[in-house]
Amino acid sequence: MVSAWATETFKALKYRDYRVLWTGTLFSFLAFMMSSVVQSVVAFDLTGKNGAVGFVSLGMGIATVLVSPFGGVVADRFSKRKLLFFGQTIIGLSFAVVGILILTGQITILLLAASTLVLGLVFSFIGPARQAWVGELVPPDDLPNGIALQQMGMTATRILGPFLAAGLIALPFIGAGGTYLFMGGLFGFVVFTLWLLPASKAAVPTHRSFMQEMGMGVSHMLERPRLMLLSLSFIGVVIAGFSYMVILPGLLENELGREPKDMALLVGVSAISGFAVTLMLAGQAGSGRAWPLMLGGGIALGVSLWLLALSPSFIAAMGAMFAVGVGASAFQLLSNALVMQEADQAYYGRVMSVTMLAWGANSLVAYPFGLLADGIGERQTLMVMGSGVVAVTMATWVTVLGIGRREAAAPVASVAGGD
Repeated sequence: MVSAWATETFKALKYRDYRVLWTGTLFSFLAFMMSSVVQSVVAFDLTGKNGAVGFVSLGMGIATVLVSPFGGVVADRFSKRKLLFFGQTIIGLSFAVVGILILTGQITILLLAASTLVLGLVFSFIGPARQAWVGELVPPDDLPNGIALQQMGMTATRILGPFLAAGLIALPFIGAGGTYLFMGGLFGFVVFTLWLLPASKAAVPTHRSFMQEMGMGVSHMLERPRLMLLSLSFIGVVIAGFSYMVILPGLLENELGREPKDMALLVGVSAISGFAVTLMLAGQAGSGRAWPLMLGGGIALGVSLWLLALSPSFIAAMGAMFAVGVGASAFQLLSNALVMQEADQAYYGRVMSVTMLAWGANSLVAYPFGLLADGIGERQTLMVMGSGVVAVTMATWVTVLGIGRREAAAPVASVAGGD
């Protein structure tokens, strides 16, 4: 029984090239999850303001929103291997530069925000390229599992990344600067894994412009109501609920009497529960239960943010964050898998670039959420976030039921018209 479960859960790993790509992706996620912690700690230590933590995220948000649609077109038209090679090299160098600036005492909020701008520009290209490449390396029947395992790897790094970042920051001879240098070294290994992979498939030559290619991607989504709904729902939930990271340093210091760096413990707890959920759901990503499980994850995320807002102690906050990990991971894993199922392979890059807009928009609203927390308090802001997530999820549930009713009625209407 256990053997059958393992075979179903990890079936995409039987493909050698996918395993190599998955390993490189795992280490890139690890560095990225570390950066979310160390970046927040550095920003809050420099200013003592929630708004500053959100401001640093603006760079990534602006870049992702403006560039990711073009990144999707590029991912569908050019070598995915080359895009990942050059993009991940740039990220590694960027982390190294920030580390040096911190060690030499030259870092500022503006420079930290500029580094996230670079990160956003690069991820706008390599994010869609990586997801689209999975579609080439894994057969269609196993693609949902391949996407789910990518999510599982990311969730696993959410466990190790925050703890590793907090541990390195706490060491006097390493600190935040040394942690950034370590993250740059991780991307060196990521680039090495790309040398072990064959060239990605060449795209079909086209004389269409970038704008025409983007228009075709939008038309493809409009023709598929479920695909459009999934994309809009994902964007809405991420915008409403995934900016809680910005609030954690202030919640800890102002409401719970803890150090901002203790956010690593909260994030780590949510990652542990999230990893357990992805482990359980990876084999369900291609099943008929994916939709209800995804919607359930959204509701769980919203409710757990309410619980976090009401937490009277650090221990209670850890319990709420455990629930946050369950809801966020279930929703994200199943949403991404369903998106890839609903889209044609020729449009993978462009479709994924639309979902990437969610992370860009999330970075943009992080600043307003930070200012809101400074104005009305961290607890009240978390209540607003949870309410937004629940509202978006319920709207998605109602809409998908309506789509199902129209699809069921269509054959009946067709038969009646034929008579």
